[in-house]
Amino acid sequence: MSVFVIIIVTYLIGSIPFGLVGKFFFKIQDPRTFGSKNIGATNILRSGNKKAAAFTLFFDMFKGFFGVLIASYIETDLIYLAILAVVFGHIFPIYLLFKGGKGVATFLGALLSYSSVVGGLTLLTWITIFYLTRKSSIAGISAIVLSNFFLLLFYDNLPVNLSALVLTTFILFKHSENIKRLLKKEELSFEGRDKN
Repeated sequence: MSVFVIIIVTYLIGSIPFGLVGKFFFKIQDPRTFGSKNIGATNILRSGNKKAAAFTLFFDMFKGFFGVLIASYIETDLIYLAILAVVFGHIFPIYLLFKGGKGVATFLGALLSYSSVVGGLTLLTWITIFYLTRKSSIAGISAIVLSNFFLLLFYDNLPVNLSALVLTTFILFKHSENIKRLLKKEELSFEGRDKN
């Protein structure tokens, strides 16, 4: 029973599209109609509304954090299921016909809930690379990939480590177009302008 409760509850939490919730609160254009057409905070920032972007970033991370926190109270050994379900909920949300975001912020929130050390190092990686490149895609890709090494370094938890690897694969797939543009030096900065 715990397995089904954790999967269903955390998936539904992950499915909440805070990028669109913020659209109504802050009266901005639908983020699916401009920039990268993504509902994530970086694209919403391109609308010029920093509050809407901050709202989206915070709650996309929070739902990952909260999903894992719930699982830790139900069954600690099943935390890996919560990590998978909450991030898959964000990437494939039932409320948006399974067309969601790329999962970086939600995965980061889940990691912070699971381990402040691993989550903190992953967040630091994102901040550092974003500061150097001003490109959210390369910062997100780098941080998520390196999170797997941080997990291996600090934790010997095979289910969690394998779950992170699976999610990394999906997140990289969701960033396939970004990767192509990065290779061609055509990727947009977070402001929506090319800075190569």
